[in-house]
Amino acid sequence: MKVNCIQNSSVSFTAGKINLYSDFDGTYFPEKHSKLYDLPKEDTAKLQDYFKNFKSFLRNTNEDLTFKITTGRTFGEFQTVAELIKSKGIEMPLPEYLITKNGSDEFIKEGSDKEFYRSGKFPYNYSSPNQIKENEIKAETGWTRDLRTKMADLLKKYNFQIIEHDSENSAKDYGDKSIMKHVRYEDFELTDNMKAQSEWKAGIRNDGNLRLYVSFPYDMLNVGERQAAYKDIKDSFEKILKESKVEYIAEEYRDEIGGKRPVLEYAPKTRDGILDKLYDTKKAVQKAVLENDLVVTAGDGENDFKMLNPLNYIDTYDLTPEVKKEISEISEKNIDNILKQPKILERLKKLPFVGILVKQEDSEITRILSKFKDFGKIIEIENGKLQEGIKEAVKSYAKLNEKFAENLSDKMRQELNIIKEQAEKTVETAEKTINAENITQTATETVTVKPSQAAKQAKNGGKIVAISAGITAGIAAIILALRNKGEKSENANNQNK
Repeated sequence: MKVNCIQNSSVSFTAGKINLYSDFDGTYFPEKHSKLYDLPKEDTAKLQDYFKNFKSFLRNTNEDLTFKITTGRTFGEFQTVAELIKSKGIEMPLPEYLITKNGSDEFIKEGSDKEFYRSGKFPYNYSSPNQIKENEIKAETGWTRDLRTKMADLLKKYNFQIIEHDSENSAKDYGDKSIMKHVRYEDFELTDNMKAQSEWKAGIRNDGNLRLYVSFPYDMLNVGERQAAYKDIKDSFEKILKESKVEYIAEEYRDEIGGKRPVLEYAPKTRDGILDKLYDTKKAVQKAVLENDLVVTAGDGENDFKMLNPLNYIDTYDLTPEVKKEISEISEKNIDNILKQPKILERLKKLPFVGILVKQEDSEITRILSKFKDFGKIIEIENGKLQEGIKEAVKSYAKLNEKFAENLSDKMRQELNIIKEQAEKTVETAEKTINAENITQTATETVTVKPSQAAKQAKNGGKIVAISAGITAGIAAIILALRNKGEKSENANNQNK
C-alpha cells in the first residue's frame, strides 16, 4: 500500500465515503453481557436512548457511512446477545456487515432491523457468508471451507461423538449453543498414564469457514491411548494442510473458559500473520487511499489493538530493518522513537485512517495508542460515546483532506456542524467587508430581505444551506443584515439563541 502516493491517486466517484469497523463488546455495546440478565430500569432507559440516538445518526449519514461490526464473538454468540438485548425492549441498530470470530466469516445484512424486532427474524444467514472474502483468503493462503469436513472425518475415525456448538462459554449464557451444556464440567486431578474418565466427546465450534476450533475430552492428553489418538488426529490434519499447500497457524492449549478441555485451533496465515480483524480494515484502507475515502476503526481490547494501530497501515518498504523491527515489536519503550522517524510521520499525515479507542484504566494499549493523538490518528473516548468519537474522527480528517470534505453529504456536514461553522466564517468575513469603505449599494439593490430576517439567518448558521453552496444572494443578505443591524435586529437575534 503506497500511502505516500495518496495525493497522486485518482479520486473515484465514491470519494468522501466512510467505512466504520467497530468492535462490539465494550465499544458499540457499552454494557457487559452479564448485566443484561438483571438490567436496572434506569440502565435500560439509558441504552434505549443511546441506541435511539445512534439509529438517528446512522439514518442521517447513510449516504456517507457504512457500519460494520467486527467482533471476537462467533455468529451464534452475537445472535444470542442481540436476542437478549431485544428481549429487554431495547432496539439496537444492527450493522450492514457482521464480521465474526476475529476476522473470520463476513455476513452481509439480508433482512431489516424492523423484521428482527417485530417478528424475530435475524437479518444474517450463517449459511451464506461473503463468498468474495472467502475466495480472497483461498487465493492468498489456500484455505478452503472443506477443511472442517476433513477434521470431522478424522474425529469419526476414532468414533468421537461430535458436538457442533457456538460457544465454549457457560450454558447459563448460551444454553444449548454452549458445549458446556453437552459435556460434564471436570476438574479432577490429571496424572500421567491415568485411566480414562472423561466422556468421549469432541467439540467443533461454529467459527465459520475461515477458522477451525476443536476441543477434546478433559483427560485426552493424560491417558495413553487417548494421547496417541490426539497425536494422530493432529498430525494427519496438518499433513492434509501441507499437502494442500495451505498457509496456516496452529495453536494448542487448554481452554480455561471451556472446562479446561485441550484445544487445537487453526486459522489461515495471511501476509500480516494470523487472520484477524486487521485483515478487513487493512484492505479497506488500501481502497480508501485510491478512492479518497476514510476508514474508522473502534475498539477497546487486546484483540482490537492491531486494527487500531495506525502503523499497521503505512508502507514500510524503504524503512531500515531496525525501524521495521521496532514497529513489529511496538511497545511503550520504543513508541516515542518510532514517531521520530520523518518518513513515518509523513505517511501518518496522509493516511486515510482514524482509530477510536475506548479508554481503559492502567492499560498498555491505551498508553501506546494515545501517542498517536497528536497526529490525529487516534481519538480517545469514554465508554458509551462511540457516536461522538465517530463525528470527531470524520471531522478531524475532513480538516486535513479538502477533497474528502467537499464530497460529504449535506446531512453528514450538518451532523458534524460543518455548515454552521462555514456560516460563522462567512459572517466574520462579511463583518470585515462591511467595515471596509468599498461596500457598494449592490447588496441593497440585489437583496430584498428585511435586515431582522437576514440577521436571524446569519446567526442561525446551521439552517443556511445556501451559504455552504456559495449562493451569492445569501451572502449578500448577511452583509446587508450586519451592516444595518440595530436594536430591533439584535433583539430578534437574541430570541433565536
